[in-house]
Amino acid sequence: MTMMKEWRRLPALAALGIFVTLLVFWGCAQTRQVLTRDPAPEPPALEGRWDLAEYGPVGTPVPVLPDTRVYVEFMPEGKVSGSGGCNRYSGGWGFVEGEPGVLRIWRTGSTKMACPVPVMIQEHRFLEELSRVSRHEADGRELRLFYDGGRGVLRFTRGANPQ
Repeated sequence: MTMMKEWRRLPALAALGIFVTLLVFWGCAQTRQVLTRDPAPEPPALEGRWDLAEYGPVGTPVPVLPDTRVYVEFMPEGKVSGSGGCNRYSGGWGFVEGEPGVLRIWRTGSTKMACPVPVMIQEHRFLEELSRVSRHEADGRELRLFYDGGRGVLRFTRGANPQ
């Protein structure tokens, strides 16, 4: 009688084996599709310090005020920090997956020192524009961060302390 029960289970075990085999082959076929696709382009290396040279509308940029150090420093772990010319700030940054060139920057905190009015106005504009960045272009020596649909740009040069 035990032998008879074993024979009855054989078709169910065979069906289960076929099902598992099909799942494995289907999974391999899916993996093969991913592996044969062209690799995503590497985003340009942004890590390190970038000094702001000018900002504002494309075509009519405003130079950074003399004697102010405005910069952004990208760290590989997704953190960003820098100076707006008066106060230090920190936050995060990252690329949007599947969309080359799309970059997001968010500020999470800053110091609250007071400086001369022109410096404070410049800092306010810079930090506002930095938070609206949606696209970037970099060539190793220059970084351009575009905001407001490409109508505005923050143009940086490689900083004094590149990493």
